[in-house]
Amino acid sequence: MLIPMFAALFTASLTAFPLGCTHAAVEDSGTPATVGDVPYIGEHAELSQTSPMGRAWKRGIIHLHSPYSHDACDNNPMPGGVPDENCLQDQRDGLCATREDYAFMTDHPDYASYQTYETMLLPRDDDQLLADGKIMTCSDGHVVTLMPGIEDELMPIGLKRQVSLDAAENERIYNDSDQEAFDQERAAGAIVMQAHTEGQDIDTLLSKQAMGLTGTEMFNLHAMVDPTKRQDDLGLDAYGYLDDIAPFLTGTTHAEPDMAFLAFYQQQDVSIERWDALNAVGPMVGTAGTDAHENAIPSLMSDGERVDSYRRMMIWFSNYLLVDGSDSGEPTPSDYQDAVAAGRLFVAFEILGEPGEWDVHYGDLEMGGTAPLGDDLVVTCPTLSPTSPQKDQAPDITVAVYKDGVLWHDGCGTFTPTEPGVYRAVATITPWQLSAFLDDQQQLIKPTPWLYSNALRIGL
Repeated sequence: MLIPMFAALFTASLTAFPLGCTHAAVEDSGTPATVGDVPYIGEHAELSQTSPMGRAWKRGIIHLHSPYSHDACDNNPMPGGVPDENCLQDQRDGLCATREDYAFMTDHPDYASYQTYETMLLPRDDDQLLADGKIMTCSDGHVVTLMPGIEDELMPIGLKRQVSLDAAENERIYNDSDQEAFDQERAAGAIVMQAHTEGQDIDTLLSKQAMGLTGTEMFNLHAMVDPTKRQDDLGLDAYGYLDDIAPFLTGTTHAEPDMAFLAFYQQQDVSIERWDALNAVGPMVGTAGTDAHENAIPSLMSDGERVDSYRRMMIWFSNYLLVDGSDSGEPTPSDYQDAVAAGRLFVAFEILGEPGEWDVHYGDLEMGGTAPLGDDLVVTCPTLSPTSPQKDQAPDITVAVYKDGVLWHDGCGTFTPTEPGVYRAVATITPWQLSAFLDDQQQLIKPTPWLYSNALRIGL
């Protein structure tokens, strides 16, 4: 959700550094640009990897808004009472350009509560409506599976129906976080998640866990740039990234515009500490929230695309699910939902480099599972995908394994845990291979968290 302080930050930056893009925009920002002979990361490649357990990797978005959110589309998502088609098309184009496999929509109740289940899915063109979502086919044949959901006090994802036939009752339930809200949302088929973990105290989260909370965001994009949330919720300098992002906003650098993410991205320690604390009590899935609304900064960057476009925000990171296939070979909405609920998920900040092979498992148990002591924890060394831009210098990649939120082992490999605990892995990258895209912004190349596994609860 955009708040005035967020808009004020960028107003201040543009006042201090007047906007004036000094070089030509590319003709189509959805088409990869090049720097020399290096392909640009503006489009993801098709995934073909499988996990050691035979599950497919599927990339997607968890936490995404449409014109059914009151503050989307420059705060005018429903002109004349109908969805803004240009804004909706931007979202559809973004999902196709970044080749997402799935998206869990999370609209605010203000408009979404008053839709039927079918209209909540915003079917267009030749979309295929399903009983629990829809399939959108891109012009190149790539398919994206979308599932509806809500973001308010809670974030129920993968709804299979509205919680009530009465719209006002929908809005009442979606605006609450008591046991009734949990029960009603789960009865409607949703997994109940928590957005904006940084804004929740641990006691509140623990009470929600007892009521049925399945997962929390260990990273939220909005919180990373909102000065109030940065200062009050994350304990960061409210305007600490202004100097680094200003050249991207003013067009005074030839760095690739999408690389602006590196100006403000860092680990959200507060959210991760709360995620670890919840995992100590019981299984708790960790996700990264894109939270795109296309409502924050309509100014164009040097590629001719608005700063906060759906495509740009989608390109920065994804939630990778390890998904079982259906009889047809393509995962169903239920397959995606089952993978989230089980915690078979890792977060990849792909603007730093697309991951090739990486896996964290315990015996024959994938991420998110619980098992007794006595088996081996395997943390493979991650690699860059061959399709990820690479030139001149390879990145430095390191891995750390954490137990109960504390560093337990440096490096990848095979380990035999001897003590009960909650184990997870983080890969850090120094993305030297992105130097060609950063022009005069080389200071943004530094060790940065890249991949986060979900946790394995061993011996608990």
